[in-house]
Amino acid sequence: MNEKLIIENYRHIGGIHCWTTSLRNLFAYHNLEFSEEMIFGLGAGVGFMYWYMKMMLAPFIGTRYGKTNSLIKTCQRIGGDATIFETTSIKRGYEELINVLREGEPVFVFADMAYLPYLALPGVAHSIVVYGLDEKEDKVYVSDAAKTPLIISIEDLKKARSSKYPPYAPKHKILKIKYPIKLKNLKSGITDAIKECIDNYLYPPIKNIGQLGIKKWAGLVLSWPKQFKGLNLFGCLLNTYIFIEESGSGGGGYRNTYAQFLKESSLILDEPKLMDAVKLFEEAGKYWSELAIAALPDSWPLLKKSRELAVEKNKIFEEQKPGALKKMREITKKSEKVMIEAAEKLDNSEEEDIELLLRDIKDKIMQVYEKDKIAFSTLNNIVG
Repeated sequence: MNEKLIIENYRHIGGIHCWTTSLRNLFAYHNLEFSEEMIFGLGAGVGFMYWYMKMMLAPFIGTRYGKTNSLIKTCQRIGGDATIFETTSIKRGYEELINVLREGEPVFVFADMAYLPYLALPGVAHSIVVYGLDEKEDKVYVSDAAKTPLIISIEDLKKARSSKYPPYAPKHKILKIKYPIKLKNLKSGITDAIKECIDNYLYPPIKNIGQLGIKKWAGLVLSWPKQFKGLNLFGCLLNTYIFIEESGSGGGGYRNTYAQFLKESSLILDEPKLMDAVKLFEEAGKYWSELAIAALPDSWPLLKKSRELAVEKNKIFEEQKPGALKKMREITKKSEKVMIEAAEKLDNSEEEDIELLLRDIKDKIMQVYEKDKIAFSTLNNIVG
């Protein structure tokens, strides 16, 4: 049976980050209006993670507090709740999505960017809202962070949901939200979220998370050439830039986004001292941006070109003007060519030149460590 299920009164609003944009749009559908920054902060906000597994091409450099459980806590902190549906079955995953659409609800869906044709970034965890599906026309109506809604094929959706790429394979996950009838007073939720953010950063459970993770990263950077070669070494540099400055961060490793959350929270909590933390996180964001650029610096022309292409592609995605997909595919081809050339250049460069590049990165990692430490400690003194 060819079904056509479209949520006619769904309102798309573009945003910064996939998770927070998806949640904001779903909340708005239920007349629960929040800024994206508030949703980001209620999920505990910023953080850090250095993650590498042998099957990965390069380390994941995470600059937010990104547990899936944070989505559930966000819903709880506004007075609702949520659960995660998960399956390894493509058929069951598709059927569950259809069932939610049949109930008249847009669906929060986990996906892999590599299989979303309008993004095509390798192995990056992502979320979208599916607000319609037409089996006869082979169309899936998607709401992402771009300014306009998008359309993909059913097969593309299935591939994006069934990817096994580590470390965040989507496993057909759907966030099933129980929306509050009445909005909860946000004061306790904001305070809980800030304390969770502080604890995760200052007192991390493992050494590759929070402030310990940043120090660990600084200690590993100079050994990257021994562990990673060619395209993999280039991937270390590209990931550093992308996950700090692009990839929905709002720039500055999400520190700017978190500063806006704290600014909004200072009014709700009637706590003007939070503005001290706002300034410190904004300052930390500048240092994170400098670190990102140091990974693809102007002094290495091919690395600079990679950075410029990433910025250009992200802008085209966000604006989604006519012909955006074609332009993004063209940029992807250019990026792949530059990537190969950059990898060859790295392989053939003098050890001293590589060390100089990586030492600058290490120095800037320690600078963000110090700036973050001051920002988080100040925040802890205010709400701790």
